[in-house]
Amino acid sequence: MKRSLGLVAIVLLFFSRPSQAGKKELEAIAKLQAEVLILQRQLRDLQESVDRSYGQWMTLLGQLGENVAALQRTLATLQETLGEVNTRVAGHFTRMDARLTALETHLRTTSEQLVTVNDQLTALKEHLAQTRRSASLDPTDPIQLFSAAYTEYLKGNYELAMDQFRQYTERFPNLETTDNAHYWIGECLYSLGRYEDAIAQFETLLRTYPRSDKALAARLKKALALLELNRREEAIGELRLVASESTPSSEVLAARERLQQLGVPLEEPRPATPRRRR
Repeated sequence: MKRSLGLVAIVLLFFSRPSQAGKKELEAIAKLQAEVLILQRQLRDLQESVDRSYGQWMTLLGQLGENVAALQRTLATLQETLGEVNTRVAGHFTRMDARLTALETHLRTTSEQLVTVNDQLTALKEHLAQTRRSASLDPTDPIQLFSAAYTEYLKGNYELAMDQFRQYTERFPNLETTDNAHYWIGECLYSLGRYEDAIAQFETLLRTYPRSDKALAARLKKALALLELNRREEAIGELRLVASESTPSSEVLAARERLQQLGVPLEEPRPATPRRRR
C-alpha cells in the first residue's frame, strides 16, 4: 500500500510542471488522487470492520467456552446425582427383596402352621365323632358292637376297630360270629404292620375255631404276614395248604396265584423212589 502511494507522488511531481503537462493530464491526476483517497478510506473501513468482527468472534468464542464449561459442570452434577439416585434405588430394592423374602418365609411358616392346625382339627373332629359313636354304642348289643367295629375298620381306624372287636370276643365268646371278630383283629394287626402279632392272632383263630368259615382266609393272611417277615418256606407251606383245597374260593385262587408269583409248584415235590436192584 505505501509503495503505491510513493509511485503516485512521483507521478504527481512529474506532471506538476506546467511546462510539461496539459490540463487534461492534471485532471487525470486529480481524479486518480481522489480514487486513491477513496481506496484508503475503504481500506480503513475494512480494517475497522475486520477488527470489530474479530472482537465479536472472540467474544462469541469466549461465551461458547463459558457455556461449554457450564454444561460440563451441569453434566458432572447430573452424573453425581444419578449415581446417588442409583445407590438409593439399589438400596431400596435390596431392602424390598429382604422384606419379600421375610414375607415369603412367614407365609410358608403360616401355611405349614395352618396345615398342622387343620390336621389337628380333623383329628379332633374324628376323635369327637368316635367319642359320640362310642357314647351312643350299646356294648351289650352284639350286632351293634360288631357293626361299629367293622365300620371303623373300613374307615382305617384300625386301633379303634381292634379294640371294639376285642370287646366283642370278650363279651360274646360263644356266638357264631366270634371267630369272625378274631379274624378281623388279625386283619387290623396286619394293616398296622404288626405282622408277628397278626400271625399269632390268626393261629389262635385256627387253633380255637378250626372249622370257621374264616379259616382259609386266616391261613392265607398268615402266609402273607410270613412273607412280609421273609419267612418264605413257612409261607409257602401255608399257601400250599390253602391251594390244595378242592372247593374253589377266592382264597384258594389267591394262594395259587401267589405260589405262581413265587415260582414254586402248587404241591411239594415228592422225593424220588430209589430203584431196586435185580
